[in-house]
Amino acid sequence: MKHLTIFQLDEADFKKVITDELANLQKAAILGQFAGRLVSVDTVAEIHGIHRDTVLRYAKAGLIEYEQTGKLYKFQLSYILNINFHDLKKNR
Repeated sequence: MKHLTIFQLDEADFKKVITDELANLQKAAILGQFAGRLVSVDTVAEIHGIHRDTVLRYAKAGLIEYEQTGKLYKFQLSYILNINFHDLKKNR
């Protein structure tokens, strides 16, 4: 069964929706360039300005996605660039 939803927006709201959607598409295009690239714990820590032990603790707690090869933790760069560690800390 299909549903049709109709939204009524004034011009300002319409412009905001369009601007937000364009920003999301641009962000997705930029992050797409990094798909499939793996980075180390140290790289994640450097990108976000946090200690490497924090990265490992969050990974082990299941708060961030990772791949493990032996003892090495690796992270998808596109995923890591999209994470806000400040928000993760609040949700711990």
